[in-house]
Amino acid sequence: MALTLDTIVNKVFTTVATGGYDRNEVDDFLDEILEEMENREKDTESLKQQITDLNARLTEAKDQLANAQTAAANAANARPVQEDIHSTESFELVMNKARSMYDDIVSEAKNKAEGIISNANAEAVNMRTAAQKQITDLSDRLASLRRQTTDYYEQLSKVIEKQTESMTDLKRLL
Repeated sequence: MALTLDTIVNKVFTTVATGGYDRNEVDDFLDEILEEMENREKDTESLKQQITDLNARLTEAKDQLANAQTAAANAANARPVQEDIHSTESFELVMNKARSMYDDIVSEAKNKAEGIISNANAEAVNMRTAAQKQITDLSDRLASLRRQTTDYYEQLSKVIEKQTESMTDLKRLL
């Protein structure tokens, strides 16, 4: 089952008389997870927009290259033969510049995408590690509280037993 914001918001836990979790702590923890997922969703949308912008720039650079090629071809056909050498050199300069821009934009887009993915993966690992640690800590606290409760009941039983013995002894004396 995919974990979505709706899944978290609509999750209902069953309550049990003994051994259950504190409902407020669970709700608070789920609220934290929901908030973090909402932030991640906003970041993802922002990153998608950046990718769209970079793709638009890439398309623009391709269009400029195509236009330059068309213009150079048209200019080469319209000029006299003695200007062909200069036209060819100008065309090559424009082509080289367009290729360079294209390569720069593609490289920049790839680098940003790799960085975004790397950061997202690192943050996901950190979040999972933190959540696992928190679960372990809460489980340890629960186990400790259970031990304390058991000890308390044992001590209370002993006190009651001693009080009962004292009352029995007192009753015999009277």
